[in-house]
Amino acid sequence: MFVLKIYGRVLAQLMPERRLALLLVFANLALACAQFVEPVLFGRIIDKLTGAQAQQRDPTWPELTPLMGAWVGFGLFSILAAVVVALYADRLSHRRRLAVMANFFDHLLELPLSFHGATHSGRLLKIMLEGASGMAGIWLSFFRENCASMVALFVLLPATLFVNWRLASVLVVLVILFGLLTVFVLRRTEGLQAQVEVRNAQLAERASDVLGNVPVIQSFTRVESESRGIRQIIDQVLAAQLPVLSWWALAAVATRASATLTLLSIFVIGVWLHFKQLATIGEIVTFMNFATMLIARLEQVVGFVNYLFMQAPKMADFIEVMDKSPSVADKPDAVDPGHLAGEVAFDHVTFAYDERRKAVDDVSFTVRPGETVALVGATGSGKSTTLSLLHRVFDPQGGAIRIDGIDIRDMKLLALRRNIGVVFQEPMLFARSIEENLRVGKIDATDAELALALERAQASDFVSRQVDGIKTMVGERGRSLSGGERQRVSIARALLKDPPIMIFDEATSALDAATEKQLQAALEAATKGRTTFVIAHRLATIRSANRIFVFDQGRIVEQGSFDELVAQNGRFAALARAQFMAAENKAGG
Repeated sequence: MFVLKIYGRVLAQLMPERRLALLLVFANLALACAQFVEPVLFGRIIDKLTGAQAQQRDPTWPELTPLMGAWVGFGLFSILAAVVVALYADRLSHRRRLAVMANFFDHLLELPLSFHGATHSGRLLKIMLEGASGMAGIWLSFFRENCASMVALFVLLPATLFVNWRLASVLVVLVILFGLLTVFVLRRTEGLQAQVEVRNAQLAERASDVLGNVPVIQSFTRVESESRGIRQIIDQVLAAQLPVLSWWALAAVATRASATLTLLSIFVIGVWLHFKQLATIGEIVTFMNFATMLIARLEQVVGFVNYLFMQAPKMADFIEVMDKSPSVADKPDAVDPGHLAGEVAFDHVTFAYDERRKAVDDVSFTVRPGETVALVGATGSGKSTTLSLLHRVFDPQGGAIRIDGIDIRDMKLLALRRNIGVVFQEPMLFARSIEENLRVGKIDATDAELALALERAQASDFVSRQVDGIKTMVGERGRSLSGGERQRVSIARALLKDPPIMIFDEATSALDAATEKQLQAALEAATKGRTTFVIAHRLATIRSANRIFVFDQGRIVEQGSFDELVAQNGRFAALARAQFMAAENKAGG
């Protein structure tokens, strides 16, 4: 039932081109009927010849010409129809393969960060490529062979009972035995194939991890160890796959053996029926042709079921991802508020990743337009989660977040995020040119706007030193740039977006002290007039913040300006003393 359900879902992917799909189905019906009629006509011709011989006369052309003409006509029609079906089936299959890949990719981009955080990107790439290719193979097989085979087995085979029910019974028994054998093999191998796909997913994830960390592997001389690890997983894949292959090899051998026995049985039973005058020689020849055709169809079905069974777990993974709904989505009546002023209010906001602990616990504050606030606290205290709620990476389970008095859940998601710029701790650059990475912030930015963003981010000098300047390719994840250079490009990208609200999540962590000092002044100038949130561990970088929120276990435990919090001699003051004392000791040493 699992395989049949997957098969139905795969065929349903053809709905956008259902007219062509239905046309190909009808073409297959006509093709199957034509191929069914050919043996009947051939048998009739044999009966005419043997009938004339029994009458000790030569057959006449008027007797044979209509039958021979029809036989040739159906034969030519079968060839032509097969060519047309194959041609358009190929085109349909390739179009839909690319279309479902594009749909899958678009859907992935809409799924929440929590999904991407829990699912390896290498596994998602494997699911997309293998799932779409598996579907394309099924569509091709369906239109080229499987549709006609189904018609032959379940429509035309019963029709042979009207030709000679005794000989037809032998063919029916063959199909029943084949069906029982296929069900048996499916049940024995379904769990085994699921294990194969688990191993294949592990292989994709491990290979992606290795290729994404080649500098580390080479630096720590782990090439041989990682190669050995990959080979071990490959051995596990093979060990899991071999039993499945053995069962399907047995099914193929059994199908061939039963087919040979069927041909022999039809011939022997047909001769016996002929002696009893219950079957003509033409009918024997007809059923021998039926049996040959049926054997070919059965072998096609065995091959197809084998292929479908092998691909089913891959396509199940594909469908499972496509069935996931984004946890954050627009309401039917969501509005686009246009350019926001930037007043942000958290009203008793609560959020938890699981039932064990609240990541954000009853947080309330209001930030005026143009105000700069900083969030500090230990790792896991709820700072990043709080700001993730602001640009709707998640939605809170309790309370509300409002910008300019509008609940952000009532805004269109694109409109909300258009008004918020985020600079992440990890720069996250694309393997494209510096210019293309910048234009992620504003695709139609002018050269002057690009230059201004780079200047504000203190990135103009290093960009101008590149061989190709702003056209320089930065490599995968920006590896050709230093950590500080990557972060400055990331900051320039956010500044280019020019939003009323900015979020800096440890944006200066990868910068050296001199560049950080330069950048602080640039950021202060760039964020004037914007509502700015800064997550910082180095407290010296947030001296100029209007207010500082100190987080602990999802709650705001202290708030005020830098000097006010130091004067309170609480948690923030202890953090500040520890950092500045460490800095002084380092300088003195």
